[in-house]
Amino acid sequence: MIRPSNFFGILCGLTVSFIILPLTSFTQVETLAVSAEPIPNNPATSQSKKVVARIWHGTTLTSKADEYYAYLLEAGIKKFKSIPGNLGVQVLRRADGNNTEFTVISYWESRDAIRNFAGNDIEKVRDLPRDHEYLIKPETRVKHFDVMVEERK
Repeated sequence: MIRPSNFFGILCGLTVSFIILPLTSFTQVETLAVSAEPIPNNPATSQSKKVVARIWHGTTLTSKADEYYAYLLEAGIKKFKSIPGNLGVQVLRRADGNNTEFTVISYWESRDAIRNFAGNDIEKVRDLPRDHEYLIKPETRVKHFDVMVEERK
């Protein structure tokens, strides 16, 4: 025997089912195909080659920023060019009052290429010998991203 309180719940459920189910036959699902035009000569969009971006961030005193930048170029950036699997590097700089931030984005053929440079723990920062002289609160981890699109004019 169905209790009155259960009967009301069942009746509501059936009513909703009878109203909604027929409506679903009137709806159309449209599938959108999205395609991207490959960028000529761009290894990031090549089907055979994926690119990994390794992003490091550090902050120094603005009074030491020019000196640190020269050191970063000499001790770090030039070294990247000789490492197998490295595809290039960008250095970004942002002054904010007494502090200046640097972001280094290096591009790699694969995470295996990064391992050959950085060791098994690719997220661990590989400090330059004199970073402790310049950096404020040095970061201990770097981030890696798959490059999906690379486009500039």
